Amino acid sequence: MKVSVDVTLRPFTVPNFVLIEEKERPRSEGFVEPQKFALGDLSSETLEKLCEEFTDSVFKKAGKNRPPQEAK
Repeated sequence: MKVSVDVTLRPFTVPNFVLIEEKERPRSEGFVEPQKFALGDLSSETLEKLCEEFTDSVFKKAGKNRPPQEAK
């Protein structure tokens, strides 16, 4: 017997900002809030690049190839 069940998946959570990569600090310096930029402060090109990197990472983690992209 085969059973199929439909489920609704929630989309990935969209962040409100991006963090700046910083060098590691000694614990003795205590916690320092990382610097960040609101998404609206970034250029469209930067947002596109970050989204492409995220998508590539998701497919890599899933062990899948990205489907062919249509010409823009």
